[in-house]
Amino acid sequence: MSVRAQDQLERLLLALPHLEEDTALAFSELARRVGTDEGTLLADLQALGDRDRDVAGFNESIELHLGPDGVGARTDHFKRPMRLTRPELAALDLGLGMLLLERPLEERATIEEARAKVRRAAVSPPKSVVAGVPTVTTVDPPNAIAAEAAPAELVEHFGVLWQARDEQRAVRIGYRAVDADITEERTVHPWAVVRAHHHLYVVGWCASVTDVRVFRLDRISSVAFDGTRFDVPADFDVNAIVRDGRVFSGELPDDELVVRYSPRIARWIAEREQVPLAEDNSVTISWPLADDEWAVRHVLQYGAEAHVIAPERVRDAVVQRLEALQHAPS
Repeated sequence: MSVRAQDQLERLLLALPHLEEDTALAFSELARRVGTDEGTLLADLQALGDRDRDVAGFNESIELHLGPDGVGARTDHFKRPMRLTRPELAALDLGLGMLLLERPLEERATIEEARAKVRRAAVSPPKSVVAGVPTVTTVDPPNAIAAEAAPAELVEHFGVLWQARDEQRAVRIGYRAVDADITEERTVHPWAVVRAHHHLYVVGWCASVTDVRVFRLDRISSVAFDGTRFDVPADFDVNAIVRDGRVFSGELPDDELVVRYSPRIARWIAEREQVPLAEDNSVTISWPLADDEWAVRHVLQYGAEAHVIAPERVRDAVVQRLEALQHAPS
């Protein structure tokens, strides 16, 4: 294939998705979107129909309609752009950057690799081919979302705790509770290492207080094996402590927050929580409720797409919060 043929194919692959979306697009506008002049684009489109070697009974897979008011196409093929647009690349970069901030340490390498591929694709600005000559359009690169690198000490602690859990080896940790001013040394049997609400937690037996405890990884200042081993109790169930992305140091609360998510966002909620959609494409989910303030924040982040079904006090609290915001001084 000659360079000229390659250029023509690229222009056609850029043009056809626009024609699928708009069946009466002004020819000048189509040429502008493709990045070429009207004469060159007209020759490209005519080349699709000017074939004198088609066999009898050949069915056209692409039908073009050229008229004084615009150009249109009918086809089952080439309905999507053959490359990502710059806004799409920027959106991917943004989404992966935000994901990188909230995913656990062990998943960051995969996300960073995917993000590097997106950025490599975004480095070279798109080319437009005019009369066989590629030209480069200057476009600003996607906005960077930089995830703060996890401290090496945190990664090291995670590795030791993960090994301790797998090998059922007790550890000594230096731990500072959220309401404490000093770091205490604890002897811990790590029964599970779990992620909840953007943090990593160690769940297990604390020999120092002879009870089950939950330790947040970023509050652990030191970790070392203490030379003893342990057995995980047969009746231990981490789901009794971590549920729906939340950590409960005691028993799960009896109260529940019931929320209906509208069809506009329900598909993503259902996929994340692994529950089926309702017949109207909405989804209703029950959450363990130990904190009404958390429930209000959770509902408000979805705006009008989330409706509190129960309890009534949370629904009233959401209304009161919205009214307060409405009357707050600007």
